[in-house]
Amino acid sequence: MHILLVVPRYSASWGEFYQIPLGLGYIASAMKQAGHKVTSLNLNHYQGTVENLVAAKVAEVNPDACATGSLAPFLSALKSVFSAARQAKPGIINIAGGGLVSGEPEMSLRVLDIDVGVVGEGEQTIVELLDYLEKSKDLHDVNGIVFRDHDGNVVQTPPRAQAQDLGQIAWPDYELLECDKNISNQRALDNYFFHSHPESKPRDIDMITSRSCPYSCTFCFHPVGKVYRERPLDDFFAELDMVVARYKINMVALIDELFSLRQQRLLEFCKRIKPYKLKWMVQLHVSSAKDETLRAMREAGCTYISYGIESMSQTVLESMRKKAKPDRIAEALALTYKHHIGIQGNLLFGDKAETLKTANESMHWWAFNRHYQINLTPLMVFPGSPDYYEALKDGLIVDREAYVANIPARLNISRMNDKNLEMLGFQLWVHHNTLLNLAPLKSFKLSGIQVEGRDSTYDILWDCPRCTHQNDYMGVILPPDYSHSLRLTCRNCLSRWDIKNKAYSLPTNISSAATPRASFRRYRRLAIALIEKIKRRGYRDIANKVLALALSFIPVQLRSGKMYRHMTPPDHVLMSFGAAVGRDPFNPEKHNDFAAALVNVGAFGAARMHYQQALALKPSDERASSGIAYIDGSGVNDEQRETYFVSWSDASPPARLERATSQVVSKVTMPAVT
Repeated sequence: MHILLVVPRYSASWGEFYQIPLGLGYIASAMKQAGHKVTSLNLNHYQGTVENLVAAKVAEVNPDACATGSLAPFLSALKSVFSAARQAKPGIINIAGGGLVSGEPEMSLRVLDIDVGVVGEGEQTIVELLDYLEKSKDLHDVNGIVFRDHDGNVVQTPPRAQAQDLGQIAWPDYELLECDKNISNQRALDNYFFHSHPESKPRDIDMITSRSCPYSCTFCFHPVGKVYRERPLDDFFAELDMVVARYKINMVALIDELFSLRQQRLLEFCKRIKPYKLKWMVQLHVSSAKDETLRAMREAGCTYISYGIESMSQTVLESMRKKAKPDRIAEALALTYKHHIGIQGNLLFGDKAETLKTANESMHWWAFNRHYQINLTPLMVFPGSPDYYEALKDGLIVDREAYVANIPARLNISRMNDKNLEMLGFQLWVHHNTLLNLAPLKSFKLSGIQVEGRDSTYDILWDCPRCTHQNDYMGVILPPDYSHSLRLTCRNCLSRWDIKNKAYSLPTNISSAATPRASFRRYRRLAIALIEKIKRRGYRDIANKVLALALSFIPVQLRSGKMYRHMTPPDHVLMSFGAAVGRDPFNPEKHNDFAAALVNVGAFGAARMHYQQALALKPSDERASSGIAYIDGSGVNDEQRETYFVSWSDASPPARLERATSQVVSKVTMPAVT
């Protein structure tokens, strides 16, 4: 058969960096190895609408099938591809795969215009599926797929066993993915890992050394099955030899869900990769962070470790099934920091066991460990995860199809009511974006050489407060969602710091994309008009929720003071001052105002952080000094000092259905992915 393999468009503007979908590369190799003709179309490398590009390619090559896949957040991108393919050739066979289909096979079939979905690991399944399609055989005999039978009924076949020997799987077809274009287009600020390249010239490629993960965290979903398998290192290094020779890479991101639990394998990997003199990163469990291991990793070129931190409350960690304790997490981070390896991690807020008490425990740890630059993130409930299926069984998700089609940024599965979770989310946004670890900026100017078709490039010089190293970030392109500050990595000690973004006061490249900013301004006007209409009808609580949602989409620099006038008590003052410091995080008075608002509602721990930030910006600030003295004085007790989030409502958390009487239970089954 002739298959058109489409790489979905991942970036809003043409030319922006995106992560190569390695899974599609594996599928391409499997199809070609089986004798099928595969033509590719990487939508990220061509200008024009998805509809026009796909239609033109279908008309050009006349494929029998169109195949693509991705994760749940990119559902709309997949819909555009399949819709265009179907319109261009009504008889085409649309085939989808990836985490989206594996997480919700039946719903994916309903939401996407596809004929067949591949569930779980796809290399063996896609080959057998194409053989059956080519010979018009009964698809009921193909394991690991979902499709409609002749009567229109949805059929999901039994799961396919996972491949046990990863060394027998053909390497990804990097050429079909057009990896050369992706690599040559990379800039230092496109990804936090790229920061660590000493000359701002990253040439990175993604690779894997294992599949799946031995843990079962409740917020996570393993699209390639539940059994953890390690790839033979001989096979990995043979592939690495090939990509180094072909693409002249100087960095490699190991994107395994979990790199390794076996210390001996980790040490062997370090020994073998060291001669390549590459920069590399991994995702590691905190239990693997030992002094000997981290020293070997640093000496072998490891510049970043991504840890699954998620919470510093033991209650929440147990609820998430994290198999980690706060003390061990803290020890792992301290060791990693000591060995000058960059740290990437998140604190997730909103687990089903989350309360104001557990959220305060995590924030209290974060407040005194900000040098690790751990992200503050509301928990999202993704299709396929245990959290998702529990929310279905408990009636928190009523319409599965609507949920898959438009995954909400926040579904309340916690033990907090909606108002308290909403305000917690707002504070997380303010704290994360305005509490900065400041580094002195020496120079920030437009580069002498610009990149045609992309946003302006800049030369940035700054000194690391930790090791005094001067960092030269040359010819960098700012992230599409850049704010008033930029978080950069010291290339000597690999700690992360925040510098002031002076791009606002500099001229920009004429060819830079202005469309997203214009779109956000239109979105802002529409949001204000909608909020005003809702308020006129008397629905103030709904208006506040709409505003909070609008704020989550609009970049800080494009927000308008007019939006915050629509807030109503009791959150008016806090949200107004929080939004103000969000728009101007380098203004100590804005931090003082927000801190005072936090003191007024009893969030003394949060207030202290913003008073401290005001002092970092202006050491002689008397208002900030007085504020800290008051919080540290006898009038505030220890429990109050450890309060970061307070209750805004006495309402109950979202009601969960009784399992025994729920009519939903019989309809909810997890997809069989072994």
